[in-house]
Amino acid sequence: MKKIIVTLAMAAGSLIFGQITLGKNFSSENLQVYTNTNETFYYSTGFNISQVKIYKADYSLYKQFTPSVPAGYSMFIDQYKNNFVLSKNVFNTDNKLEIIITFEKYNSTTSQREYIIRIYNEEGNVLHEFGPNYQFSDEYDINIYHDHTTNTNKLRLFNQGTGSTEIYNLPTTSLSAKEVRAKNKISAFPIPAQKTLNIMNPLDGSKAVEIYDRSGKLVMNKSFGSMENLISIDVENLPKGTYFYKIGELNAKFIKD
Repeated sequence: MKKIIVTLAMAAGSLIFGQITLGKNFSSENLQVYTNTNETFYYSTGFNISQVKIYKADYSLYKQFTPSVPAGYSMFIDQYKNNFVLSKNVFNTDNKLEIIITFEKYNSTTSQREYIIRIYNEEGNVLHEFGPNYQFSDEYDINIYHDHTTNTNKLRLFNQGTGSTEIYNLPTTSLSAKEVRAKNKISAFPIPAQKTLNIMNPLDGSKAVEIYDRSGKLVMNKSFGSMENLISIDVENLPKGTYFYKIGELNAKFIKD
């Protein structure tokens, strides 16, 4: 009887696993996926790449171009899909795909990495350039979010050269506003923070923000009004290091300098 049960279980397991099939193998290519309400695309990601490739949902090549790389820089395309690395109608309203490409170099004088950030459309045309001296060391350095108070999409960047946080207004369509809201993460500035950390309220009904150290220990918390647009927290007395802030089910990290 036991043998029969085991055999049936193995057969059921084989049936379940057999339902997963390989749709496409992009040999020696690292790709990320972008989807909206009615489209799916795959696009190149990685470091020290030279070409941008965008594939359609049926895996056929849709667009390909080779950006010009500034002298002394290397090119990379970030892999974090929630950063709107590939998007549509977020940076422009012509219904063409847009892609964020970053160029990086090491400055031996300052011992810092410097970044130039360019936004291209699917034809390889530059829509906007930020740089040099912008920060892009991880996924939280570029924040695209929807400002509910103005019903517009916005972009937050940190300029290492001036030590300034820059907030840009983005052209907004009803579809892109909906998409940004759906993918929205909480964001804060300035990062790194020295005295005050300003957190954009995700407006999800939460009324408290919690700050944890890297070990997961709660080190600070603050209540706020659910409709406050900006939440300011005094972090001057926190030791230098990496921390995580949490509002409701959303969380992100920041650096205390």
